[in-house]
Amino acid sequence: METYDNIILKRIGYILFLVVLAVHIFNIGGGSAEAANINKTARKTVTFGAYDQDNNPGNGQEPIEWIVLEEKDGKCLLLSKCGLDTIPYHNEDGKSTWEQCSLRRWMNSEFLQKSFTDEEQAAIQTTKVVNGSNQGAKFSVDGGPDTEDKIFLLSYREVFVTYFPELEDRLCEPSQTAIANGVFCTQDGGAWWLRSPSDDLINAMLVDYDGSEMFSNIHFNNTAFRPALWVNAEAVVLR
Repeated sequence: METYDNIILKRIGYILFLVVLAVHIFNIGGGSAEAANINKTARKTVTFGAYDQDNNPGNGQEPIEWIVLEEKDGKCLLLSKCGLDTIPYHNEDGKSTWEQCSLRRWMNSEFLQKSFTDEEQAAIQTTKVVNGSNQGAKFSVDGGPDTEDKIFLLSYREVFVTYFPELEDRLCEPSQTAIANGVFCTQDGGAWWLRSPSDDLINAMLVDYDGSEMFSNIHFNNTAFRPALWVNAEAVVLR
């Protein structure tokens, strides 16, 4: 027959088991999810330039919010916080690298001129954009010649290795304009273009709605663009 002390010890052990089980199931005390959220919110943000993001051109353009990926030598590397709009990687027939694609031309002409004041344009640095094989998917795809751009897309390597190695940090909310124009998205986020093409140059790499790597036909109009740029630090207010 069990003694009173043994019964008490068993009950204490059972209570401790329930506590451990609750911590495991409900992640009491934080855990990896909380740590990931801290990492996501740790980046500084700025507003700079403007673009229609609420799908209502009649009320003017909304300020573009950016996350700061890097700061050095008095400059900041910015990436738009949301997928601003949907636009094909290339809207002409045939294959294309980043150097040749229509999205690059549009971003460095119409988008640049309409979204930034003359003063803001002067603060945006012309950047040597490296497109070689070390920037492609699995670092084996030749992305064509290097370019010089004021506005550009990030490469596969820059996203998946350098700036967003964690999958959930690559999730990107599309703007209302992007949603209205047909971006592929779920409640997790929307797909966004990278500048790295695939081997056949008829597809380009993208970050899918769930943060995973994917590719899409360069002529499709269901992927958002997230512009990146280097800007003089004094032209933006970090917060």
